[in-house]
Amino acid sequence: MKETENKEFLDFLKVAFGQKEVGLIVAKDRDQLSDFSGAMEGEGFKLQTNISDLFNSPKTYLSIAENMSKDFYDFLVQYPTGQVEIFDKTEMKSKTFSPDYANGGVIFLVLKEDLNKLQSKGWDILAHSGPAYQSTI
Repeated sequence: MKETENKEFLDFLKVAFGQKEVGLIVAKDRDQLSDFSGAMEGEGFKLQTNISDLFNSPKTYLSIAENMSKDFYDFLVQYPTGQVEIFDKTEMKSKTFSPDYANGGVIFLVLKEDLNKLQSKGWDILAHSGPAYQSTI
């Protein structure tokens, strides 16, 4: 990642932390996706693979793709409301979580190609996410 892009990206991470909406990072290709993921890990963000794990760390992110579960979209839509209801398939019951906006942040990381496919499925991720970052380089 180039130094100027890195500074802009790190500034974005600071802005996304503490927001009442899920942040969105759009990568142009798999290399950039990997670069972004590494930079986020370096800033203390933890990659999660399950919806219920998104509240286990104050700084979390999720890498989404065109085949993501609708549960992730539902999380995105519910997050700004102050309560997120998740069905735990292991315990077979619903759990309700309240985001700690002041001390936490959630970011979705996605390839531009996958974002376009998700949008075409009717999942308006751009409308429901908060601050978004896409490199111009």
